[in-house]
Order: sequence, then structure tokens, then C-alpha cells
Amino acid sequence: MELIIDSEFENLIPPMKPEEFKGLKESIVKNGYDILYPIVIWNDIIIDGHNRYSICKEFNIEFSISEKEFDNRFEAINWIINNQLNRRSMTNEQRAYLIGKRYQEEKKEECMPRIKDDVVPLITIRPLDNIVEQKIAKKYKVSPNTVRKAEKFANAIDEVANNANINPYKILGREIKGTRKDIVELSQKPAELQKEIIEKIEKKEIPNIKTALKEIEDEVIFDEIEEYPEINANENEYSSPFDLAEKIFDVINNYKKEYDDVDMNFIKNTLEIFNENLIERVKL
Repeated sequence: MELIIDSEFENLIPPMKPEEFKGLKESIVKNGYDILYPIVIWNDIIIDGHNRYSICKEFNIEFSISEKEFDNRFEAINWIINNQLNRRSMTNEQRAYLIGKRYQEEKKEECMPRIKDDVVPLITIRPLDNIVEQKIAKKYKVSPNTVRKAEKFANAIDEVANNANINPYKILGREIKGTRKDIVELSQKPAELQKEIIEKIEKKEIPNIKTALKEIEDEVIFDEIEEYPEINANENEYSSPFDLAEKIFDVINNYKKEYDDVDMNFIKNTLEIFNENLIERVKL
């Protein structure tokens, strides 16, 4: 039997670790397929059991299925999300991502055109977002604020994953290391830059997203400093090295005003670099 793999559905499910997949493969090949764990499908599309299906297809092993009936993709997606959230092995990041995805789906569904009494015209229902938030918050026993943050996080994950052409769980599974704040910040960068950073992390050229973002921040502030005419002037134009230091402080203070979340450790390191330069000038 040929089943359909839908990438949107598959990307909602955390992939197995290599050693887990190896163990599952050895078990199925040696002992045959366990009918107590059927592959769950909807309209011949797999909604649970992708790994078991791929193993059975590879070794031509018969498998069992369980069919679900849904009216639309919305219901199928929500079943997948709920099924995953009921598993204890979910990390906090994976749970937040799926809650955010569920919130997105609920909002889309609530805003779909409806036909009243099977007669035109279409009636569009657009409830306030906070009604949907309350619904999701109650279901998963979290606060509405947590639901909103989860949606923001899910949007960021999808943005980066789509631009870098990777499975979202590469980030959620911490193969690509980064905090939620780092991931959201990365998602706001140009698409090509997102892809470049993820590729560098995969190649182990940089350890994590935070380091990549810091390198970008370093480049920005140094570019601004280099463009500052007073700092690029000859040292003879200053009455003293301290006059130059004052100009540098002006640049850094302006930068802090423009960027609220500036890394103060970076500012400290920047000043240390320029301090060495000032000491050399004093010697002259």
C-alpha cells in the first residue's frame, strides 16, 4: 500500500534520534511489524508513523493502518499537534512551538468564511484574538501571554527553517543551538543571511546563533565607528588622546540609544581595544 507523506504534517512531528531509529529498524526487521502500533492516516496521508512506514517500505514489510476521519486539514493538523503534546518526551521549546502552531491554526479556522444555512452570502466570523488565546491557554494550561509568545516563537522557527531549507526540529532539537530570543532575532534578519548563518553552524564554523548575531553586531558598530569622521582623523588633530576617547564614547552612547538590547560586554571589549590604541598614542 502506497501512502502519502505531507511535508507540513511531517514537520510537526519531532524526528527520531539516529540511535532510536536504528533500534526501531532492527526491531521491525527482526520481529516484524507490531500491529499494536498502526500507522495513522487521513485520506491516505500519514499523520503518525512516518518512520515505521519508511522502514517497512525499505524492507518490503507489511504494516497495519488506522484511519482517522477529519473534515479538513485544520482538524488533521490539530490532531497531530495534540498527539505530540501528549507525549512526555517533548522539550519546552518543542512544546512552545506546537502551542504556537495550534494558536495559528485556530485563528485561521475562526476567520474562515462560513455559509449560513447553506445559503449565500458568506458570513465571515472574526473573533477577537484574545478569545482564541483564552481557548488555547485553557486547553494547554498556560497563560494567554504564554500563548502569544509561543506564536511569536513558532513564526520565528518557521521563518528561519524555511529560509535555510531545514526541518524546524533541527532547531527545536538543538542541533542548531540558540535561545528563543536569539531565534526570534535571527528571523528578523534578511533571508540570505539566515541561511548563511545556519549553514555555518551546521558546518561547525560557528557554535551557535548567539555567536553569529554577536559577530553581526560587532561589524555594525565597528562600521559606524570607522565612518565617524572625528575618529578617522589624524591623531595630530586632537588636543589629547582623551579628546579621541570622548568622541568614541559619543558614538557608543548613540549606538546604545538606537539599540535597546545592545550587549554591554561587547561595549566593554570595544573600549578595551580602543584603550590599547590610546595608550600607544600617549607614548607618541
